[in-house]
Formats: sequence, structure tokens, C-alpha cells
Amino acid sequence: MRSTRILQGLFLILVLAALAVFTARSTRAADFRVYYYASRVLIEHQGQLYGPSSGIGWPQYFRYPPLFLLVFLPFALLPYKLAAAAWVALKCAVLYAIVRALARRVDFPQSGFWWLVPVLFSSGFVLQEFGLGNAQFLIFGLVAGSLLALERHEHRSAFLLAFAASLKVWPLFFVPYLAARRRWRVAGQTAIVAAGLTLLPAAYFGWSGNISLFRQWFVQEWSTSGLGEDSWFPSQSLSGVLQRYLTLMDYSKWPDPNYLQLHILNLDLQVVLAIWIILASGAYLSLLWLAHKSSAIAKGGSPLFLTDALAFCALPLVEPFAHRIALVVLLWPAVVAGALLARPGFPSARSKLLLWVAVVVEGLQPLIPGAKVQRLFQVIGVDFGAACILTAGLLLAWLELRRMQEAGGSGVLSVSPVNYELSARP
Repeated sequence: MRSTRILQGLFLILVLAALAVFTARSTRAADFRVYYYASRVLIEHQGQLYGPSSGIGWPQYFRYPPLFLLVFLPFALLPYKLAAAAWVALKCAVLYAIVRALARRVDFPQSGFWWLVPVLFSSGFVLQEFGLGNAQFLIFGLVAGSLLALERHEHRSAFLLAFAASLKVWPLFFVPYLAARRRWRVAGQTAIVAAGLTLLPAAYFGWSGNISLFRQWFVQEWSTSGLGEDSWFPSQSLSGVLQRYLTLMDYSKWPDPNYLQLHILNLDLQVVLAIWIILASGAYLSLLWLAHKSSAIAKGGSPLFLTDALAFCALPLVEPFAHRIALVVLLWPAVVAGALLARPGFPSARSKLLLWVAVVVEGLQPLIPGAKVQRLFQVIGVDFGAACILTAGLLLAWLELRRMQEAGGSGVLSVSPVNYELSARP
């Protein structure tokens, strides 16, 4: 009961803060305005759906597939401010549902102030994402719901992940991951359902219209997929950090050109691209290996809750671009980190030290005032570094847990959520 009250209190505080931020910035919530105006173009049949003139204009043009327009239509039918309020209310509901379900899954402590761990680490990302009105958190909610439903409701899990992938590309990151976890049927169903959902807008646009819109979207996104092309923010992914440290950046065309040049070397961009591909591919293959090893010993108490956390850590690190709001996916590993820090005897002191360092860095960063300082943090890649440290702490815990399981000494972990069920504890 005490844990529930703490969670509800923290959730209420976060909701009030999010509502206050979003209400104050609703006219400046650039991402939400992009979705709203793009959907209004669809309704009024005036304007462009894709390209630099779409949305509210460059750089805030519309970048989602046609299905997103149809899903967003109920909001576009409302007056702008009412639509913005409904959008943030939906996010708050998803936030509460995901955190509550995940806390039960990882057996989060029922006493103490351990909820401060995920709050300190991820609240900055969540509030910024809510303030911009982006769809990233809702996509994350679908993916998180898919993983939470995986063991008991395979069809629901496949549909949620497919729905997320048909709205934004990055959830496809988890299809090979599910296959590596030997969930072949779910991975296959996800691919099939995602293809069907991609074709679904043909019922509104017609076959030729849907194909034309999908082609426009694909060409637009493919043209911006190269490393360093069409970027206008300090990316917190590996590719962005490599680019800032190893090449000379051109900030002159950015909306905010006042970022510091940080290059140690001045390598050719194609060389940096090759380095990123090698490192990111190696990291992703390592994740798939971890997932395969976890599923191989699932009946003996698999560290699947740690593996899923590592998957969410890897996502923003290896993707081509990661705005700071993309790191809302770290909410999942942050909750897992809080559960691990509260657990006596496991993981080791080294693992807990890494987790604490990551939490302290992200907890203190938003408190340091000054636009110049915050720009410097973004250029240096403080969020990238904190995510790496969090990943290292969770990976060390995964290795320790696997060694204990192989040695047959899982007694200290008897309360771990290794069965991965969705049933709620009374």
C-alpha cells in the first residue's frame, strides 16, 4: 500500500508538472503542431503532407507514414488547445499504466524512496518530450506494452509492436530481438501485422493514393538517413557523438547555430559513418546474443527483465539520430535500476556504483542553469554518457546474475520477476 501511495503521489506531481509545462507551451509545442497541421491539411485538402513545406515548415516538417495521419485524426477534429490537452492526458494515462505494470514486474520495493531513482534519471526526458508534444512516448508505451504482454498474450504483444512499427520505424529494432529470444511466432506475426497496417490507409486514400503517399514519405526519410545530413540538433546517439568529436560540424544552417565546435579530429564523414556502422552493428549483435542466452536459461530463472532493459538502453545509443526526447525509452531501464539498487546483496557494489553515477548525472544536469551550459552538455554528449554508464551497470548485473544461475546459486534472486507474467499481485 505504501508503495502504491508513493507511486500515485509521484505520478500526480509529474502529471501536474507536465500539464503546467504543456499548457504554458502549447502554442510552442512544435512537434504537436506539426501533427495537428498535417492532419488539418488532410481534412481540408489544402497544402502538402510531406516535404519541407509540410507541417509548420522546415525544420519541423511532417515525418510520419500515412497511417499516423489517420490515427491522429480524432485530435485534429478538436480545437487546437483542447486537442493539446487531450494529447498530454493520454500520455499521462500511458505513463501511469506502464510504470505501474513494470513496477509489479520487477518487484519494485514497497517502502523507502527508491522511486526517486527513475524519477531523477528520466523525468527530464519525459517532461521535455511532453512539452514538445512529440509522439515518442506513446510509441514507447506501445513497445513497452508489447514486452509486458509477451509471455501471456502473444497476439496482443505482436499487435502492439506492429502498431508501433507502423507509426514509426524504430520499434522494428525489437523484431530481431524477439527472434533472438526464440519468440519466432511473435516476431513473424509482428512483421505480417505491420505490413497489413501499412496498407490499411488505402481504405481512406485508395490504393494508388496510399502508395503515392508512402513513396513520398519513404523518399523523404531516406534522403535524411545519412550520417550528418539534415541534422539540426546535437544527437545523443553514438553516431552524433562520433560526428561531433571526429568531424568539423557546420552549425550555420541550424535553427540555433550557437553550439561549440568540439572536434578532436577532422575525419571524412564517410570514415565516421563506417566507424559508426561497425560499432553499432557490434553492439546490436551483442544485444541479440544476450537475448538468446537469456531465453536459453529461462526456465532456470532467466534475467529477461535485465535483457529488456538493456535493449531499451541500446536503442537510442545505436540509432542514427537521437534527440534528447528519444531517451524517454530509458524510463524502463531506470525503473529496473531502481529495483536493483534497492535489492540487498545483488548486484555487486561495482554495478550499483555505475547505476548511481548515471542517476546523479541525469538528476543534476537539468538543475545547472544557463543556456550556454546546457548547449555545452548537449555537444559533449552528457546524456549519451549517462546512458552508457547506465547500460554498463545493467550489463554488469546481467553478467553477475548469469554466473550465479550457471553456478546454481539463485537463492538471493528468488523474488526476481523471472516468470515474466502480466498478472498483478494483490
